[in-house]
Amino acid sequence: MTTWNGASPVGRRRIRGGEIPIAPGAPSWRDQKRAQREALKRMLAGARAQPGEDRSGSTVRIAGFNIDIDGVFAFLLFVPLLFIAQWGTLGAAAIAALAPAYVFMRRKRLVKVMLPRLFLFIIPALFVFSVVWSEAPRETFKYALQLGITATAGILLSSARNQEAVLRGLAAAFLAYAAASVALGGSVAVGVGAGGYAFSGLGASKNVVADIASTGLIIALAVLFMAIRARSTFWICLAAVSIPLDLYCVAAARSAGAMVGVGVALLAMLGLASLIFVGRAVRAWLTASLTVVLIWVGLSYSWLSQLMIEFAANLFDKDPTLTGRTYLWYRANDLINEKPMLGRGYNAFWLQGNTEAEGLWRYFGIENRGGFSFHNTAVELLVTVGWVGLVVVAAVVAIALVALVRRFVVSPSMALVCWTAIFLYQFSRTPVETVGLAPFYFSTALAFAALGAAFARVDLRKAARAAYQPRTVKTEKIVQVWPVEQVPSGWANPRWTPQTGSLRLLKSNAKAAR
Repeated sequence: MTTWNGASPVGRRRIRGGEIPIAPGAPSWRDQKRAQREALKRMLAGARAQPGEDRSGSTVRIAGFNIDIDGVFAFLLFVPLLFIAQWGTLGAAAIAALAPAYVFMRRKRLVKVMLPRLFLFIIPALFVFSVVWSEAPRETFKYALQLGITATAGILLSSARNQEAVLRGLAAAFLAYAAASVALGGSVAVGVGAGGYAFSGLGASKNVVADIASTGLIIALAVLFMAIRARSTFWICLAAVSIPLDLYCVAAARSAGAMVGVGVALLAMLGLASLIFVGRAVRAWLTASLTVVLIWVGLSYSWLSQLMIEFAANLFDKDPTLTGRTYLWYRANDLINEKPMLGRGYNAFWLQGNTEAEGLWRYFGIENRGGFSFHNTAVELLVTVGWVGLVVVAAVVAIALVALVRRFVVSPSMALVCWTAIFLYQFSRTPVETVGLAPFYFSTALAFAALGAAFARVDLRKAARAAYQPRTVKTEKIVQVWPVEQVPSGWANPRWTPQTGSLRLLKSNAKAAR
């Protein structure tokens, strides 16, 4: 006969009738459940934010409007980033002051927010470390620190609690720049097949205004989708104004790289947005297919780059060298062969006084002798930090991309769709532009924000609940036989004294173990 002294009643399941008998003196299962709930409440109460703790993502009500702190920071950060050419030192000072202020505001949870994204700082850390072999160590250190501030700001945006508010703040900043460009912008001569002019916005570069407008178009479209779903008239109107302005800027700038990139990004956005409402299995299958395509693209990078260059030259009536880029890459090849492994140091080439840089500026007619690049991200990395730097940057980006795709499959949202579209837009432009390497530049902050969006915030409540729940371990099935009293009406209530008669079977399929 099985007794309470010989077997543990944990995990037993009754077949029918009555209560499961418990050992003499032990608390009932209702008391145990009540104690568990109270303990869990105490643990969760300790995980809640205490007075004075970081409230990032919370809103404040001003003049009847709910203002989100992260949205305000996104707007205030990107206004000087977008107008950096016009604001100059004042814009750089504003960016340098805003990023530490935002870090201080979120100091209570800074470690928990940044911990899963910490490896992204390998890229700016590599550039800082290139001071050791740089040809211009002072400039390398200065610009690497500026890049670190820009990367930190972008990563903080990706960790904000309310990503929709962040995108709305970005949309407002891009609308301000697009409106100012259309109202006050000019044009520049371009080296197209038949000659002519292209819209250059507030600056002297058509590629810059096209890049800003293309990114603003992606963000405005995402905000429009979210506003329609939330039935927000204000943001629907803002997006409806922003989209036509951005389209005009992109088309009038006649930038082949921007138009091809924004086309790829918009197609990806529409496709991914439709996957939000399908099952996880479908998203996973399509993601696997996309991964195969990306691997093939990576293996065929050189061939696809040349194909895209030829396609863009024919479609937009450009000269076959894409305004002299092929000569830039020819000269860069000689520079790479001189120092192939570690390069010349981050941002140590495009400096006034450098003979090679002065010659290229004179060849391309760059009178201000600055603000120039090799118009290819891989080439720029090879010249500055060599093959070692290129491999490190590629590895960090690949890890973040895998995490971004995985997060979209598990918990899709329109914000993740937008960040993925921004990443694809920037990635598609790497063969013809330098992306994500310029300090105090909007695309650099967005590149790190898109990579940081791959990682979720630390949920203290969920972590506490997971730590409290016992771990279930599967065991072999156990059948315990307990004698009960037989009465004419059927199964009777169990008694502590065994009675003769019918039997009752109780099964246990698992046991709880901490």
